[in-house]
Amino acid sequence: MRTPFRQTHSFTVLMLTMLMALLTGCAATSASPSATEFNTSTDNVQPELSNATPHAAKTPPPVVEQYSDVWAKIQHANTIDVHDDAEVRKQRNFFDDKQRFMNQVGERAEPFLYYIVSQLEARNMPLELALLPIVESGYNPLAQANGPAGLWQMIPATGRNFGLTINSAYDGRKDALASTDAVLDYLQHLYDTLDKDWINAVAAYNTGELVIKAAIDKNKAKGKPTDFWSLGIPAKRVQTVPKWLAFIQIIRAPNHYGLKIPTIDNRPFLDRVPAPNGVDIGQIADAAGLSKAEFKIYNPGFRQGVIPSKGKYQIALPLENIGQYQENHDKLYAQKRYDSQSYTVKSGDSLGSIAAKFDMSVKILKQANNLTSDRLKIGQELTLLTPMVANDNEPEPAKASSSKANARADTKVSSKSSAKVKAATSKPAEKPAAKATTYKVKSGDSLDKIARKNKVKLADLMKWNQLNAKSIIKPGQELKIIE
Repeated sequence: MRTPFRQTHSFTVLMLTMLMALLTGCAATSASPSATEFNTSTDNVQPELSNATPHAAKTPPPVVEQYSDVWAKIQHANTIDVHDDAEVRKQRNFFDDKQRFMNQVGERAEPFLYYIVSQLEARNMPLELALLPIVESGYNPLAQANGPAGLWQMIPATGRNFGLTINSAYDGRKDALASTDAVLDYLQHLYDTLDKDWINAVAAYNTGELVIKAAIDKNKAKGKPTDFWSLGIPAKRVQTVPKWLAFIQIIRAPNHYGLKIPTIDNRPFLDRVPAPNGVDIGQIADAAGLSKAEFKIYNPGFRQGVIPSKGKYQIALPLENIGQYQENHDKLYAQKRYDSQSYTVKSGDSLGSIAAKFDMSVKILKQANNLTSDRLKIGQELTLLTPMVANDNEPEPAKASSSKANARADTKVSSKSSAKVKAATSKPAEKPAAKATTYKVKSGDSLDKIARKNKVKLADLMKWNQLNAKSIIKPGQELKIIE
């Protein structure tokens, strides 16, 4: 009986030994996988990792705009340091509780504020500069003083020098979008020239570049700081500055000053399309589904009842109306169109004599020039409209320009311009072979046209000839061009 038991016991012991060995082997296998098992595991995981990164790079999460209101975006910019200055407090107290004025500003700014802020953002300029038109014009693009005009109140010489077209048919200073492009170029030039101080730039915009430059040079000679607050310029010479700074404070905390700023959506409102030459603006407005009054609000630069027949112009339309305008665009060329030319009133002229001379009615002549009276002044410029002989001009595609593309282009132009100005200032020795030539100013020339014609930067042209933005050039005058 014992023998079978011993055999069974021996068998049991053997089986237990084999089982332990098997378990030990499994444990060892689990702890140290074979090369094949490791590679298989890696192959299963690696494709997911390698695919995840490129996918994330190609389709980044959408950028969510932090602000739904453009004013709020300006409010939180905090780029300009406003000192607790007595004149700033005086201006701030003046506008304190002026709700009616702020409502008016909000209404006027609504079509244009997003564009201005987006351009400032694209150029990396302080968003608070968008408040300057409040001080200059109350955000009225039709504002006209003795010389300055438009949202930004530019004088003709500065406007032309920075690329704006100004003639009897069109005033680029009153074109809110075109004038913004020119003013931001000008302000950037002032900032770069006047020790990189934005308050200096705004002061120069108000009182003149040479005044601020002289104050900076005086402080430098005495070893003093050259920021605006150290220049000691009397407030009466730079009235725009304390008003602008006061509005920066008001916008940052409107409730504190008893004001509510009307909301303006932080999204594009207008875009530009090519203007059809010679077409009545009433017909353009109809094609876009706008009233004539609405069209003039968005396009205050046009002085006549028609788009000029010569030259390239753009019209601004609300985004929601561009589709309708594009559908009806070609039909505009089937309408009656007009050639336009300028006429300067001479001694002895009257509306009747001028109308008879050019074979038109007095009514048409008055409508073309928005005249409400028959009185004329010697030297006054009138626009004469005559029907086009044939509609042989091919219509241009009415494609809206991309605001984002424009912003990127503006950024590149601004950065390239800044880089070249810095290079010209700090490294003159790098171009020993530079040649100086002369350019004789022709009738109709502006500094901007001359710069583009000679493929040089406007800032360089002004520096070479010791000019500033308000300099007036005359036919026959010789300008230095360095190649």
